Amino acid sequence: MKTCLLTLLLISAASLELRANPEIPRSVAQSFGEAVASGILLIKGTATTGEPSDWVAFSRDAFRPEEILRISVKMEGSMWKAAASGAGSKVLSPAPSRKLDFSQVRQRSADARVVAAKAAALAQTTFATVDYQLASNEDTGSPEWGLALKDETGHEVGFCVVSAATGALVFQDWTPRFASAPSLAESEGERAAKNVKRAARKAWNWTDKARTETKGFFRELFRRN
Repeated sequence: MKTCLLTLLLISAASLELRANPEIPRSVAQSFGEAVASGILLIKGTATTGEPSDWVAFSRDAFRPEEILRISVKMEGSMWKAAASGAGSKVLSPAPSRKLDFSQVRQRSADARVVAAKAAALAQTTFATVDYQLASNEDTGSPEWGLALKDETGHEVGFCVVSAATGALVFQDWTPRFASAPSLAESEGERAAKNVKRAARKAWNWTDKARTETKGFFRELFRRN
């Protein structure tokens, strides 16, 4: 019995390690080298009910800083596999200005989801899926998780920013399914607060345009994939 329990614990630990977010830059490094892995600006996981098994990483090339690589990172069997998925100067516009320091990422996507779920419960908001983004804070350089919480129809009902270093809830905004018209009695302070929240949310809207631009240099670079 003890042997079986130990085996189950080891399998569980191995499964968690395979889903650990540091596996993303590691798989990128294995496929494309440390220079590409160290240039990652953003990773995204879309519309999942749990931990994503399919991520997209955006990296700025060390030798051509105006170019950004779009890299698909997927769980295949028990391993993460990275593959080229587009490149060019406009694949991510706008793009984060700071590279990610994964050595500071102590809170994984699953941890950030727990923090966001607790905040949603306090805000009396329910959600079905989560879009994940990891990027560096533009001012401090600290890595942060941005989580868009969506209902069963895909409508965004909340957005949270969680420190990937400490797990602290940095920002939260909760949007009713059907927004009401602005109240005439709304104070100037309330309007200003809403504008601040809108600006904070907009700052995370990095637009993926990889499919509209793929340059020959990167097709040659990724030919082996």
